[in-house]
Amino acid sequence: MEIQFFENDGDKSLVVKVSGDCDLYNAHHLFNDVTGKMDGGYAEVYVDFSGTPYLDSSGVGALIRILQYAKSKKIDLKFRGIGGTVRKVLRLSNILSIITEDRQ
Repeated sequence: MEIQFFENDGDKSLVVKVSGDCDLYNAHHLFNDVTGKMDGGYAEVYVDFSGTPYLDSSGVGALIRILQYAKSKKIDLKFRGIGGTVRKVLRLSNILSIITEDRQ
């Protein structure tokens, strides 16, 4: 899994591009890297999963923890590019209904 960050100083937003599988072996990196960047004073954070073909329960857990962290910091967190298996896993785990999707 690769995580890239794209900052927009104009509107204090951050785009997080996740590529590759998000599973037991690397979900902790997703949580640590994203929440570490959230402390940069961003008003909005967009997590883009368009390059992520697979997500397991560890990835779902990381997303729940990221959602909780964003809420505690009053950061507007939105998700992009959720499709295929990732969408199915989030729907089956009832997470899809509690996230905000950005349809750019």
